[in-house]
Amino acid sequence: MIDALFDLLGAFYQDGNLAQAESIARSILQAIPDDIISLQFLGLLYYRTNRRSEAMQAFGAAATDRPGEPAADDDEGHLRASAQCLRAASGNGSALAGAWYDLGLVLFRLRRYPQALGALQAALSARPDFQAARRAIDRVAGFLPRAARAMPRRLLPPVLARPARPPEA
Repeated sequence: MIDALFDLLGAFYQDGNLAQAESIARSILQAIPDDIISLQFLGLLYYRTNRRSEAMQAFGAAATDRPGEPAADDDEGHLRASAQCLRAASGNGSALAGAWYDLGLVLFRLRRYPQALGALQAALSARPDFQAARRAIDRVAGFLPRAARAMPRRLLPPVLARPARPPEA
């Protein structure tokens, strides 16, 4: 069910039907209130429809929920619904690759570098051959050292929070 909703969101977004995409994102968020993925896409849709104040609120709320961190399992060992949303929205072949890329660019423009990097990585995860996303990741990563120095490690995307591994010989 979640996969189908995110596929539908991606299809509407790709077709330029932002009103329908927004409706789907709102529906997902209403059903799964802790889902930061649909909150981020809602922010993107607000931004693209010139509702900047609402977009900033959505991006701010998504940042306080620490996007990119794996969600905890519940008591029975099942993934939380929000983790399933992340998997559905960024899995290989996801229809949302373009939306993730656009979200990454918007967040980069807004100087929300860790969020931008997470969105671009999701675009690459959804479409591993997405060369524009690779280039954008390199560009955003160039801005992170300055921004990351002032940011607590727990707020960094997982790829930056882990210590770097030395190259294998």
